[in-house]
Amino acid sequence: MTDPSTSIPSTPAATAAIAQTRETGSVPPDDPLVSRYPGLDFRFKLGARVKQAVYGQPYERSQDDPVYRPLKIFTLDPSVSRLEGSIALVNVPYEPLEPGPAGRVLRVEDYDESQDCYYSSINLDDPAILIRNGRNPSPSDWLFHQQMVYAVCSNVYACFRTALGRKLAWAFDQPQLKLRPHACCDRNAYYNRDGCELCFGYYRADSTVAGSNLPGGFVFTCLSHDIVAHEITHALLDGLRAHFSFPTGPDVLAFHEAFADLVAVFQHFSYSEVLRTAIRKSRGDLVNAGLLTEIARQFGYTTSGQEKPLRCAVDVADSARSPKQYDPSAEAHELGSVLVSAVFEAFNTMFKRKTERYIRLATGGSGVLPVGEMSVDLQALLADEASKLASQFLAICIRAIDYCPAVDLEFGEFLRAVITADRDLVPDDPWGYREAWIDGLPATRDLPIGGRQSFRRCLSLAYT
Repeated sequence: MTDPSTSIPSTPAATAAIAQTRETGSVPPDDPLVSRYPGLDFRFKLGARVKQAVYGQPYERSQDDPVYRPLKIFTLDPSVSRLEGSIALVNVPYEPLEPGPAGRVLRVEDYDESQDCYYSSINLDDPAILIRNGRNPSPSDWLFHQQMVYAVCSNVYACFRTALGRKLAWAFDQPQLKLRPHACCDRNAYYNRDGCELCFGYYRADSTVAGSNLPGGFVFTCLSHDIVAHEITHALLDGLRAHFSFPTGPDVLAFHEAFADLVAVFQHFSYSEVLRTAIRKSRGDLVNAGLLTEIARQFGYTTSGQEKPLRCAVDVADSARSPKQYDPSAEAHELGSVLVSAVFEAFNTMFKRKTERYIRLATGGSGVLPVGEMSVDLQALLADEASKLASQFLAICIRAIDYCPAVDLEFGEFLRAVITADRDLVPDDPWGYREAWIDGLPATRDLPIGGRQSFRRCLSLAYT
């Protein structure tokens, strides 16, 4: 294991794309849009959300600014061993920060409702902290908790900006999303549109826990990479489609949960140590790579009384790995797992398709790995392919939001949007991504869309 303080920082592809782009500065609030766009407020009007996207813009670095701000984080959660890559040095897009940290679009405000107090704020521009690339990861260091939520949220925000190719607006009339790492003593974390905030609770673990967790010890949801990525995705999706928060159909809230889980899962592939460890342990079989497919492991281990994560991307109904069936009466998270497992199935199909040539070369054409450890070079090749593919799948999922209806979304409509959006960008599809999406869908019963057509029929129409 390498020391994260001295290792090369991980830089997600989306973060690199955003951080290295220098765009023109924001339109100042005192510069009337009418003078810049003739006809505005005469022939047409801009909605409040459009104006917010113009004025509430992220920081655009100048020529003399650094490209990145390297910060240390937990890549999964504190219960995972450091030998499995649980700690990483990650690059986030640079911006000047006030204590909090507080930037243009994200601001950490550490107010604890249960204790009715504010906690002191970290200053990431303090020279003593800058020279160490941020504070060292520690469950007992509440200043690191603030650093953790800021870093993870910054990189997820960069993923959305890169995939959509534009700046984003929140669903509320404020330029900044508040991040509250110690919002309350509660086994919960949630996005609150009315408060313009993400709230992360903390709680005492059960007396019976699994893994390396301490019975009765404090667990902080803000230290779970999955939970932080999940909640910031709720906020970003709410800014793109505000009406997806209204349960007009069984799939609407389930989609919100499924989409947030997909973002959290694909973020795992950004961290090289975690990815290589998972590839080595599973011998290249992503279905059995728990480090990559499990969601909120520590939360599940400390609340369920058994060794089970909160959710898993490989969600099956029985030991034969038959996919779960679509059930509109299921709870939102449970119903959303059907979509998550379908997308991950397509991802796994593409991973096998793109890496089978490496397996053939490593096995002399047999395609059967010998007993024992895979070679280090093969592990590196598989990890690189998995990381690139995860970035592509995440971008495909995010771009599809622009092709979805504004209200009353159904799973079939999202999956058709995925095919349409990808076809617009890559018409020839040489690797058969869209074919993998269609073939990877579970054999569910008919869905309530388009005359109750099946998953496969819906996508086949869009694909052809």
